[in-house]
Amino acid sequence: MFGESFGEVKKAELFVLADNFVPRPGKFIGEYGFSMFLKLKGDEEIGILLDTGAGYAIEHNWKEFNLDWDAVNFVVLSHRHFDHTGGLMRVLERINAPVLAHPDIFKPSFLWVRERLVDGSLPFSEQVVREKARLYLVRDAFKIAPGVTLSGEVKRVTEFEKTPETFRLEDGRFIHDEMSDDMSLYIKTKKGLAVITGCAHSGVVNILRHAEELTGEKPYLVAGGFHLIFSGKERVNPTIEELRKLDVIAPCHCSGVAFAGEIAKLEPSKYLQLGAGVKFEI
Repeated sequence: MFGESFGEVKKAELFVLADNFVPRPGKFIGEYGFSMFLKLKGDEEIGILLDTGAGYAIEHNWKEFNLDWDAVNFVVLSHRHFDHTGGLMRVLERINAPVLAHPDIFKPSFLWVRERLVDGSLPFSEQVVREKARLYLVRDAFKIAPGVTLSGEVKRVTEFEKTPETFRLEDGRFIHDEMSDDMSLYIKTKKGLAVITGCAHSGVVNILRHAEELTGEKPYLVAGGFHLIFSGKERVNPTIEELRKLDVIAPCHCSGVAFAGEIAKLEPSKYLQLGAGVKFEI
């Protein structure tokens, strides 16, 4: 779709602000959630805050990284779940940057987790968010800057990546929800195309294939939540085989310890450990 017009980022620094784990001793704190700040340098410098975690860690870890709130030019919400949107109000108290999200961001969402139903919805009302945020709702790919795009809705093409555990209410009934609002960031660097996911409800392999179709580039790196924490071998094994084709694999948050351990064992030179307090370049 973009081809040569997509552009390229000269330097990209990524800061993990919220994650389930803190891999190194220090002052950073963890939570069940995900947030990442991306400092991207092209002709101009642009700062993108991808997700806001559950709301407890982002302010503390932002301060520990010694980051500047004025550096945030865009907030991107990968999808509507509370562990990715819970810190939104805290962020909006400090910045006035545009917030990019899918039109389904306000729809109630439920998950079947460990034999019980969990309300995973955005923890703020639509009225409050619209009052506080400069909100832009997008379904299609949205080019934020040269070499940087929001994926838009991701096509579901693989047979093994299903989301049977997510539901929504419609006409008083719980029905299956494919989480069409699940979106990722695609970033073209000198090393190649990097894919940064929030929770990968679309399926991480679907996301990678969508990235290649959209940009004309084969991804070399994927980082973020892969939503495999509750998945069986019928999904995990083919996912591993696909990801082993990449140069860098950096699972965190909802990817699951078992999955991360398997990647580290099979591809130790490709595995990049992430967690709250980790800074890395792509």
